[in-house]
Order: sequence, then structure tokens, then C-alpha cells
Amino acid sequence: MNTFIKTHLTVPAVTAALITAILLTGCSGNSRGEAVRDDLKDLSQQLDTATNTDIDLDSLDQSAKAIGDLDLDTDVKIDVPDTTPPSFDDEASSDTGKSSSGEPAGDKTVYSYTDVYRDGNDLTVVPNGGLNGSTVFTGGKDLNGFLDYVDDEVLEKGRTINRDFFYDVLSTMLVDKDLTPDFDAVENNMLMALAIANEFHDTDVRINDCYLDANNASEYHYHVMVYGEENTWIVDYGKRTMYLNDGATEYSSTMFDNENLAVWMTAIELYYK
Repeated sequence: MNTFIKTHLTVPAVTAALITAILLTGCSGNSRGEAVRDDLKDLSQQLDTATNTDIDLDSLDQSAKAIGDLDLDTDVKIDVPDTTPPSFDDEASSDTGKSSSGEPAGDKTVYSYTDVYRDGNDLTVVPNGGLNGSTVFTGGKDLNGFLDYVDDEVLEKGRTINRDFFYDVLSTMLVDKDLTPDFDAVENNMLMALAIANEFHDTDVRINDCYLDANNASEYHYHVMVYGEENTWIVDYGKRTMYLNDGATEYSSTMFDNENLAVWMTAIELYYK
């Protein structure tokens, strides 16, 4: 089973991808584009360290070996116990990355999955619906078909993954269809998106936007709407930690444990490859 582990599994590193996109797309061929590229050289160097946080590959490999040759259809079911519904503080909604009008601050660039606002090192990523059930990454298989497989063959009977939340999370990680070099890069981000979308499988939650500091690219500040109330959830994928209520409440969960990530990886490999 460990043969499917082919490369380091980097945590979502959207800002590095954004730097690449800004340098290679839209603005090229004009004076503004030249200025942007010059301005971003130092920032790009800073990101080399900030975004190179790896999942413990050896531990994940051991977890995958433990799964062995189990058949996902019959032998492996992810059943994360339902937790007590988290408390949401109406007062705790971060304005970081927003202008006084509520619109994200900075210059806006429209990508296939998101709209991105850049203001210095501050990046605000807004899902625009471009990543959805009809999105195809490889093999002509769309996300709707994959999530049908997850619901029917991976999760316990009666449990379904939170699809809209999954699309929101994954879009903030991938940003644009042309920014991921290959399917392995997509897969690495899908692992984390599946983990968190399964954890909140029955929670009415959508992402309004996601704030990132280019100096701490693994920490995602999700400005969310939860049961009709605004809140901020902070997820550090490098440390595999999550905080609710603008960082005031630590959320305890096993969703990012190696054993769960290994099963998600197996599901992706079996369906897509």
C-alpha cells in the first residue's frame, strides 16, 4: 500500500502559487506587470521557507502500511465521532484583510476558482464558485463522482461529506486550475479539504473569504458564516491545529491524524488512479 506514497506531502501553500500566477499571468507585457514582478521578488524568497512545511511522511507511510491491502468498499470506514456542537461567539469575527467598507483590501485578481486581493503581504482569497461538482482534475472524473464514492464507499452509512464546505476549502488552497503542476499537488490539498469537510459534515458553514499572511502561509484565517452568524476559524495545516472564535477556542479533533489522512489518500488513489 505504501507504493502510492510518491512525494512529500506539503501543506496548502496558496501564497507561493499566487506569486507564481502573478508573475506569469495577467499583467505580463506592460509596465505595471514589470513593476509587480520586481516588487514581488523579495516576497517570493520569503515564501520559500514559509510554505515548505511538510507532513511527517514517515509517519504517514507507517499508517498506510498498517492499512495494508484492505478493501475500502468493505473493510475501511471513516467514522469520526460527532463532537459537541462548537460554540460560536457572535462578537468574534476578524476584520483582518478587510477595508473599512467590508470589501477585501488590495488589488483584485480573478482566477478560475477564486478572486484574490493582495495588499502587501496580506492576501484575501474569496471562493467564486469556479470549483464545484463538475470540476475535473484527472481521468475525466469530476468531483461530484468522487464525493459520491466517498459517501457510498468510504463513510459510514447515512453519513455524507459537507460538499459545499469541501469546495470552499479546496478552492482557497488551489486558487486556479492552472497553478497546480500535476495531480499529486491537487491530491495533497484534497487530503486536508476532505478531513475538515468530513469533520463538519452536518454543520451549516460556508467560507466568505480566507485571509493569509505571506509570512505565515500555512495558517488560514477562514471568515465563515456558521448557522447564519459570522465567525473566524483559524486552521494551521502545518501544525494540524484549529481554533474557533477568532483563535479564542481551540478545537480538539483527530481529523488531521495520520491514520485518517492515510485513508483519505487511499480513497483518492483508488478512485482516480
